[in-house]
Amino acid sequence: MRLLTVLLWCVVALGQKATTPPDSNAGTPNQPPTNPYGLAIGAKGQPMGAVDILSDPQGVDFGPYLKPMLKRVRKNWLHLIPDSAQTRKGKLAIEFAINRDGKIVDMRLVASSDDTALDRAAWGGITASNPFAPLPSKFTGPYLALRFRFYYNP
Repeated sequence: MRLLTVLLWCVVALGQKATTPPDSNAGTPNQPPTNPYGLAIGAKGQPMGAVDILSDPQGVDFGPYLKPMLKRVRKNWLHLIPDSAQTRKGKLAIEFAINRDGKIVDMRLVASSDDTALDRAAWGGITASNPFAPLPSKFTGPYLALRFRFYYNP
């Protein structure tokens, strides 16, 4: 029987070193990485289920914005989990920033599962969902920074 992967609706402090994929804005030996969106710095954030809002929400209720986003990411994520990884256990966290138009402008793997297949499926679940809906008009910030947590067979 094939085990389903579950995205839990809780917040867990993972406390692992931030990493980014090789093609990211990680800098070069002669140039330090840039981080204009404040990702991967250990921000606490405002928990909203499986997501931490890392930006100041400015009093905006992001629930209606995040609900379809989570559904879309979860659908894309589940399709990307290889059959060989269906029974593996793991947890990871990815932080990313969304511009006002809904496009991802920065993304960081901040806590790895130590399993490349699991990390890639979660990463792909987010990138396959890009772009998202534009940010709510009541939110006046230039971007929204989020942390998504993924759990495999907890």
